Amino acid sequence: MSRQNYYATLQIDRCASCAEIKSAFHVLAQRFHSDVTEDLDGERKFKDVAEAYRTLRRPDSKAAYDHQINNICIEKVVLMTSLPGIGSFAWGLVLFNYFSWFWLNQGRDEE
Repeated sequence: MSRQNYYATLQIDRCASCAEIKSAFHVLAQRFHSDVTEDLDGERKFKDVAEAYRTLRRPDSKAAYDHQINNICIEKVVLMTSLPGIGSFAWGLVLFNYFSWFWLNQGRDEE
């Protein structure tokens, strides 16, 4: 049995943000919920959507899944989730500030 593609299940792009994943889940969960759907296969689809969302909603499990399927967006996700609030551009600024401080203050202990 082959493993399903969670991005295809939620009908989203592989580089989707957390907000897009959550929105897609809510739309599909409402569509396939057993109280609403008339689709004979609705219960299975609802379970598939719930399983996909359970995996993709948390950054750590999403990164593990992306690594498993060789997702091209994995570097972006790991970088964005490693330090919340610091995007890829800001990483360069943080590293520049740290190393500048380090090299400028390196010889001050001898004085």
